[in-house]
Amino acid sequence: MSKLGAQNPISAGLFIAAYDASAVNDADWHSLTSDEFYDPITGTQLADGLTFAFVGAVSSSTSAVSFIKLRAAAGAGDGTGNTDAVIPLLGRYNVDVQALAGGAAVSSVAYKKAAGSDKFILYCGFNK
Repeated sequence: MSKLGAQNPISAGLFIAAYDASAVNDADWHSLTSDEFYDPITGTQLADGLTFAFVGAVSSSTSAVSFIKLRAAAGAGDGTGNTDAVIPLLGRYNVDVQALAGGAAVSSVAYKKAAGSDKFILYCGFNK
């Protein structure tokens, strides 16, 4: 932070990629790390261990709640309540992860679709 309380710009990532989870036909929790994404510029798989700089989630469901969390899921049956520290979304949600306290350490995310038949896409930016 500068002395005026303004923060320097946060990078949305050195690498960008998307993950289309639409074919996943369940409403369980699933965890993702950087090596499950592919660079749209080079077409190559991203290296494992990159940290998430940006996460955007889009669900086709705007009437039933989907969820994300900025950590790996402990299992398919993880909770979805407020005390489970999850982010509910109706339609879409975006966050600049690197701008959050502790955000520089986020190396996995998890998602839970509202219904198995929903279309669900994650748009992510990564840093080394």
